[in-house]
Amino acid sequence: AKEKNVPVLLTQLGTTEFISNFSTLLLEAHAPVLSMHGTLVDVYGLGVLLLGKSGVGKSETALELIERGHRLVADDTVTVKRIEDETLLGAGSEIVQHHMEIRGLGIINVKDIFGIRSVKNKKRIELVCELEYWEEGKLYDRLGLDESWHEIMGVQLPYIVIPVRPGRNIPVIVETAALNQRMKKYGIHTAQELDQKIQDWISSEKSNDRKESAGNQ
Repeated sequence: AKEKNVPVLLTQLGTTEFISNFSTLLLEAHAPVLSMHGTLVDVYGLGVLLLGKSGVGKSETALELIERGHRLVADDTVTVKRIEDETLLGAGSEIVQHHMEIRGLGIINVKDIFGIRSVKNKKRIELVCELEYWEEGKLYDRLGLDESWHEIMGVQLPYIVIPVRPGRNIPVIVETAALNQRMKKYGIHTAQELDQKIQDWISSEKSNDRKESAGNQ
């Protein structure tokens, strides 16, 4: 092996398990990497990337989600790796991993305060939530019929904009968005189903009106 410069690997794992784990390791090690400003949280098993301007409340939203039982992956700086064609894996910086900056409080260690179950080292990104300050007069999506997408490293991700203003419970909205996205993955699109029911009802009413009109004639 030394003469041919061939590595010799020893393991107690079975062949299939080792090859699978080693292949995953190699994919991650050689994957394209992007560092971006945001906060990544595991919400109901779904990797939710929170984006928005500095001070809009990304860290505070993540802190409330952690307190509600969800898990922090990365705050402020998210390291994103593109694994294969359609998978984006997010993680935190090794130096500040599991730490958060909360204005008025300072730097906190989430793992030490909330326990090991409150953090996760890496997570696949499956939903992007953009937090922005509420703009009077701006039309925000109120039906959810149209799908929006956000591109990161050539991968299209489901995308929603959440307007922020006093009185709105942003963490609950993010939780609901995560649950709604999970339903969509299983083929359940609530807004489209309701729209179809309304269209069917309108068609039925029109049909009944035509029958009554024909009967009167």
